[in-house]
Amino acid sequence: MTDTDRPAEEKTTDESQMTDRRTLLKATGTTIVGGAGLAATSGSASAQFGGPTVIGVDDGLLGWSADGSIPVADEVLVFIHGWFGDSTVESQTTDVQDSLESGGYTPDETVAIEWPGTTLNFAGAEADTEDVGEVVAGLVEEFYDAGGGNIRLVGHSLGGRCVYWTATKLSSGYEIETVAGLGAAADGSEICDDPWNPGLSNACEVRNYHSENDSTVGGAYGGFGDTALGTEGAGCTPGANYTDVDVTYSVGSHLAYLGDDTVGSDLADAINAGSCTSGGGGDDGDDGSWWG
Repeated sequence: MTDTDRPAEEKTTDESQMTDRRTLLKATGTTIVGGAGLAATSGSASAQFGGPTVIGVDDGLLGWSADGSIPVADEVLVFIHGWFGDSTVESQTTDVQDSLESGGYTPDETVAIEWPGTTLNFAGAEADTEDVGEVVAGLVEEFYDAGGGNIRLVGHSLGGRCVYWTATKLSSGYEIETVAGLGAAADGSEICDDPWNPGLSNACEVRNYHSENDSTVGGAYGGFGDTALGTEGAGCTPGANYTDVDVTYSVGSHLAYLGDDTVGSDLADAINAGSCTSGGGGDDGDDGSWWG
């Protein structure tokens, strides 16, 4: 599905409202919380007929936690949405899965991570991505401890921050097979140095998809001496397992990564190359695996 095929209200939530974080924060001056988004993760994890398993990640009385577990299977796709994406996470996940399947990769199970991203407090949502990443890291470790195979972790926008945090928060001895950011809402320096560069050692392969047409991320990140990760790429070589993938000719806007054939084909080819398999494991696992 392309960006032009999406309902107008979906564009408003994830793309039109995420204009420039600096402009937004300057305009509001104080934290403004959109109440509707905070209730979006209620309920237990459940497999939707014909759709992904939805796992809610939220901040409760005892801190951040998940309401379910990643299904144990040989090949699992895990998708994390961005700002205002919790209300459409199932359709976004399905779009990403469809593009991967068209490219030649079919997961055994698909999981959508739903976190409270519907809030006008962008700075707060940005900060929450670290907590979401830490919870997902715990889910990944439990998956490997239970005998799971390979995880292909994909995040869009602020979800891109979540997947890089997930790798960074993994305990010693664990590695994710594939991590991919789509239009990641971040500065290039964040993956070139702190906080995410150390997490690259917990990965087999990292692929970062960026487009110069992504003015949403380009307007909020980068600037003098830095880059917008989702628009220009990292602007450095963070690690041997990291690849910036320029999809400017294919992706025309911030939401257009989702379901894009070029993104799906490239990521499917990378997965099917077979260099990042055999599970991340714990201390007794196969340390030759990777995350991306």
